[in-house]
Amino acid sequence: MVLNKKTGIPLYYQLKEIILGEIKKGTWRVGEQIPTEIDFVDQYKISRATVRQAVLELVRDGILVRDKGKGTFVSAPKFRTDFTVNFCYPEQFGDKHKVLSAKTISPSESIAERLSLTSTELIYKIVRLRYFNDEPVAIETLFIPEKKFPGLLDKDLKIRIFDILAENYNVNILKFETTIEPVTLTYKESKILEVSKEKPALLVEKNCLDITGRPYLIAKGLFRGDRCKLFFETK
Repeated sequence: MVLNKKTGIPLYYQLKEIILGEIKKGTWRVGEQIPTEIDFVDQYKISRATVRQAVLELVRDGILVRDKGKGTFVSAPKFRTDFTVNFCYPEQFGDKHKVLSAKTISPSESIAERLSLTSTELIYKIVRLRYFNDEPVAIETLFIPEKKFPGLLDKDLKIRIFDILAENYNVNILKFETTIEPVTLTYKESKILEVSKEKPALLVEKNCLDITGRPYLIAKGLFRGDRCKLFFETK
């Protein structure tokens, strides 16, 4: 595969998708080393910083693991259990959002697959900063199919996204497939959240479905570790 430098999709993100695709195909299996940063630089004619960002995000996602002095390897799949997880926002924290960016883009292969879209269909990518008591606490990234919600970017994106979908499109999200991982904030993320860099955080990723199981959106929330708490319930 090649990188397309003429699209609006960042090069690091394209490389990340390529690496994911190769892992899915079995090019690199669990425990095997992937090419070095220099190998990727030479193959795709991109900067080392671009490669490093793609690899670091995959490490943070648990797909890759770095062994200092040895290289980067494909990680073993993470353990999943049947906990019911409630990730709630206390009412006193309010519901304030600041829109950092909102645009229409072509989805990556993995996002298109998860939203049951073809490669030619477009999505909205909305990035918002979540506030609790006027303090920035989470960076929220939403991926939403354009065809299902025409004109969404013209709505007031500072309010709850589920309220927008219910009131304007008669869509109610009733099911969630949620993953939660501990991560470390990047320099850019720490600046947005106004904390020192490399602080711990929680990455909460949700596939949001209707009652029939149809996917409507993907929501990724990056929460400051000092401002969130999880409640687990077993059934």
